[in-house]
Amino acid sequence: MSPNAIMSSDREQVLRLRSIVMAFGRLFAVNGVDLDVAKGEHLAILGPNGAGKTTLFNVISGDLTPTRGTVMIKGVDCTSLPSRRRPRFGMARTYQKARSFPGLSVEDNLYLAVVGKRGRHLSLWRSGTDRSWREQARAAAETVWLTEELATPVSDLSHGQKRQLEIGMAVATDPDILLLDEPASGLSRGEREWLIELLSDLGADITLLLIEHDMDVALRVVDRVMVMADGQQIAAGTPSEIEHDPVVLQTYLGTGASA
Repeated sequence: MSPNAIMSSDREQVLRLRSIVMAFGRLFAVNGVDLDVAKGEHLAILGPNGAGKTTLFNVISGDLTPTRGTVMIKGVDCTSLPSRRRPRFGMARTYQKARSFPGLSVEDNLYLAVVGKRGRHLSLWRSGTDRSWREQARAAAETVWLTEELATPVSDLSHGQKRQLEIGMAVATDPDILLLDEPASGLSRGEREWLIELLSDLGADITLLLIEHDMDVALRVVDRVMVMADGQQIAAGTPSEIEHDPVVLQTYLGTGASA
């Protein structure tokens, strides 16, 4: 393990990365990252564009199999496990680009997220289970302030509402590990305040990993921060420590971006 690996507390470990390398030919998008995350922790992964943040998320969520290294989820080696199998370990994820169905309603998108978590096929017959999943979908809509838009087609939502829906679809699966990829992207100031409130109110048992370009959002909702550049970890610590870290100020904030 690298000497500056970011470590969590003594709580139960739900995610452990060891020596993660993700190479595309001669390009090392991620190069030797170690990471421990404990149950209930909130961690932000920050860094300039091209730092390797989303690639690391893709490895964690199973969208990519690392060139080298190990991904352990709840003590199970999931390195080669595809993304469709990760929800069985309580993992849910959002993406930079929306993956909702624009022709369906808000409620139907949330419902399909619940069905997908269960690995079930849709049926023409309504059952008690189906009604329960519909209730779960509506509860997720309330969590992300979309109750009044349940019947609205996704294509008619504002950009901010679509971001809310993306988070709602992840929350609807009742995750233990929630990965959010730039959830504040494109949101207004008011919508960002809503997002901060939502993330701050997540249940104590939900482990949050957050990629975010908005430093204000990220540092207000997490316990720990890992900063990446050129595929490697360059700093780690509490939000306060990261704000004053000279390496971060030079290589990250010094880019002139809020990213």
